[in-house]
Amino acid sequence: MEFVLNYLQNRPFFAQIFDPQINDWGAYQARELSYVFDLIDARIFAALLDHQVLLFVPLSGVLGLIAVSAVYFWGARRVLGLNGVMASMLLSLFLSCIVVQASTPILYRSSKIVLSIALLAFLFCTCSLLRGDRRSLTSLKCIALFFLGLLMALSDRQGFFYLISASFVVLVIWLIEKLRGIATERGYLRIIFANSAAIAAAIFYNRIFAPQLIHALNGYWPNFSYQQLPWSKLLDPALPAKTWHLFQQQVSFFFGNAPFLVLASIIIITAIGNAWKWRSAISGNRLTLLAVSGVSIIAIIGLLATMIARHPAVYSIRDHSFWYYTLTVHVVILFGVSAWLSFLSPGDRSRVNPLIYAMIAILIAGNLRAYAHQREIMIHPDGWFGGQYAHSQALLAQFAADPPRRENLQSRSSDLFLDDQAHFLENVELSYLHLTGATQSHSPRQP
Repeated sequence: MEFVLNYLQNRPFFAQIFDPQINDWGAYQARELSYVFDLIDARIFAALLDHQVLLFVPLSGVLGLIAVSAVYFWGARRVLGLNGVMASMLLSLFLSCIVVQASTPILYRSSKIVLSIALLAFLFCTCSLLRGDRRSLTSLKCIALFFLGLLMALSDRQGFFYLISASFVVLVIWLIEKLRGIATERGYLRIIFANSAAIAAAIFYNRIFAPQLIHALNGYWPNFSYQQLPWSKLLDPALPAKTWHLFQQQVSFFFGNAPFLVLASIIIITAIGNAWKWRSAISGNRLTLLAVSGVSIIAIIGLLATMIARHPAVYSIRDHSFWYYTLTVHVVILFGVSAWLSFLSPGDRSRVNPLIYAMIAILIAGNLRAYAHQREIMIHPDGWFGGQYAHSQALLAQFAADPPRRENLQSRSSDLFLDDQAHFLENVELSYLHLTGATQSHSPRQP
């Protein structure tokens, strides 16, 4: 509610965007790009309210999910070579996951859905470049990879982590090729250079460019304390167990809410069976795929550990594992599963595709079956979402009984009470009228 009213203030655009003191409660995270979409969400919410429509689903969630689906379907078909049925089934499994379902329709922040779009495009772009030879790796493609990497970093701090992790993965692939003594024509070093340039640009933006803009536009320097994670938190003896538990939860959420032990057993048995079948060719692409998968899993676990250390509520509040914070982890899982399936030979695909389709359908059903229980957990009064659910229900009842009307407020000249829930919808309507010049200016104040 506070963010919506904040983005309805009649201020210069860049001064409003480059203001982490208000937009992020002082926690500077160099993700001003996401504030642009937050502002759009808030103003669309207010415009709909002005037309007597109360809708808590943000525009960024709707369009973001459509964009994620479009990028995935295109990349799965064009880059990974999956058929339409397989791409559709995997996309449906991703969309059915509770984390995706709970993250996109809630009016909160847009940073994770914006990052999800950029991350998926970045992963497909990187995969495409890795599969091509050096001659096909043009400067234009490297520039595109650079901008996608920078876009990730400017969307959310997780994006910066993924950018570094992806660069390390490509470095691992290059080292494996060198150790195997295989002369390769692929431009690994060019990809690493493009990613390194994006990392450098993100650091420059974070440490120099954005702080200078914030100071020039709003007269203060941002506080970097939120980006400084003490080693004592990372060395907490309880952190590994918490991280492993959260990792297990996310894997289970994606794969039909099946028990992690069952999923791990299936994966291990399948891996051993494939290793035995491919034992004469285990040193080829499959070895690289296993190494990349291992490094990627370690990176995800490292990300989850950092998230818990930085924001303990991600783990301590039960309903937080269902939404927002881990959305991008599921994007990575979707890409990883798709990449694994793309390495099946055409003959193997024709034999196992029906079985895979049936398994995915069962997993989707498992996700759907768990919704009722997961929703009850999320709206339980003891959790964070319990309070948010109560707020939403109160606003819905208030809107049904007495919705704010433009004609009743256009001539009003009383102050706005920014933290007053009882008058939130009225304040949104008033702020929107001031923003659009439909009524006199008001001077906001706290109650």
